Amino acid sequence: MSRPSLFASFVLFGMTASFVPLVSALPLYATRQGQACATCHFDPQGGGPRNDFGFQFEKNRHMMTPDTTAKWADLVLANKIGDALYFGTNMRQQYTLVKEDGSSSAAVSTFFPMQGALYATFAPHPNLTITLNHDLRQVRDAWGMIHDLPLGLYIKAGQFRVPFGLRIDDHTGAMRAGFREASVGSFGTSGFLPYDPRDVEGGLEVGLTPTFGLLASAAITNGGAAFVNHAQALSGKVSYFGSRFLGGISGYHNYTSSTGRSETRGSLYGGLTVLPDLQLLAEAGIGRGDDGAGTLTDPKGLYAEADYRIGRAWLVRAKYDFIDLDHRVAGRAQERYTVETDYTPVPFADLKLSLRRVVPEDAPDENQLLLQWHFYY
Repeated sequence: MSRPSLFASFVLFGMTASFVPLVSALPLYATRQGQACATCHFDPQGGGPRNDFGFQFEKNRHMMTPDTTAKWADLVLANKIGDALYFGTNMRQQYTLVKEDGSSSAAVSTFFPMQGALYATFAPHPNLTITLNHDLRQVRDAWGMIHDLPLGLYIKAGQFRVPFGLRIDDHTGAMRAGFREASVGSFGTSGFLPYDPRDVEGGLEVGLTPTFGLLASAAITNGGAAFVNHAQALSGKVSYFGSRFLGGISGYHNYTSSTGRSETRGSLYGGLTVLPDLQLLAEAGIGRGDDGAGTLTDPKGLYAEADYRIGRAWLVRAKYDFIDLDHRVAGRAQERYTVETDYTPVPFADLKLSLRRVVPEDAPDENQLLLQWHFYY
C-alpha cells in the first residue's frame, strides 16, 4: 500500500481548499447553505440542540426552502415550550458487519446503540443560553454561555467537546480516530486525536461568534477527568465562511502533569460548493506525541469527501480516509474507501447505508457494511 507523504497530504487538501480564501453542525450543510453553524445550533461550534431556524431546516429535510410534499406541507411542529425552553433529540441505532479478507466468517456482526440524546436548552435572556444533554445513561454536554457581547464575544463554561477541526458525526473518520477495531473503536492513542472526540471535558471556552464571516474560539479544559491532572489542555480554531465555501485552521495541545506525556495536533480544513448540489470537504492534520519518557510519535491524517444531493430525500457520498499513527515507522498506516447514501423519507428520520474497504499495512484488508437509523427532533 502506498503511503501519502506529509507534503502530498497537504497538496491534496490544497486541491480542495485552494479555490477558497481562508464553521463547522455538519460542515456539509454549512458549505451548501453558506451559513455558520450558529445559524442552526445554540453551540457556536455546531452540533447538539437546534434553535428555531435549525429546527425548520431539519423539518424541511435539510433544505432552506419549505417541504411542499403533500404529506408534509401542512406539518405544524415546534421544538419550543413557552418563551424560553427548547427541547430536542438525537437517536442513532447502527448495524455493523465486518469481515476480513481470507476469513470464512464475519469478525463482527452486531447492533449498536450509537446515541440516545435528549436535549434541553433554556434561553431566559437574549444573551444567555444554558444547555443540558443527557445521552445513553449519562450527562454529556452541560454548559452555560453568555453571548452576543460587544464585538460578538461569547463565554462558555461547563463541560463540552473541545473545539478542533471539522465537527462531523462520523467519529471514526481519519481526523478523529482510527477506523479498525470496529467492536471497541480506535480512540485516544489508537487514533489521530489523543483523546476520545465523543467525550466532554470540563473547562472554559471564549470566542467570537461569526462577524464578517469570521469565527474564532479558544478553550482551556482538564484534558481528562477532573482532579487528576492540572487543567492544561488548550484548543482553538479560526474559521472563515462565505456563500460557497468554508475554511480554517485548528490546534490542540495537552500536557499530562502526572506522567509528563504531551500531545500536540494541528489541522487545516475546507469545504467548497462546486455545484448547487455538489459539495467537497477536506481536512489534513499532523501531530507530535511524547510519552513522557522520551518516546516520540508523529501521526498524520487526511480526510476528503464529495457529497451529491439527489432531490430532497437522497444524498450519495464518496469518502477517502488516511491515517498514519507514526509516519516515521513502517507498518502503522491505513487507508479507507467509503461509498454511502443517506435517505430521508420523512422529516426528522434518516437511513444511512455505508460500504467501506479498509486497507491497513499491518493486517489483512477488511470490508465493512453499516446500516444506521437516525431519529432527531
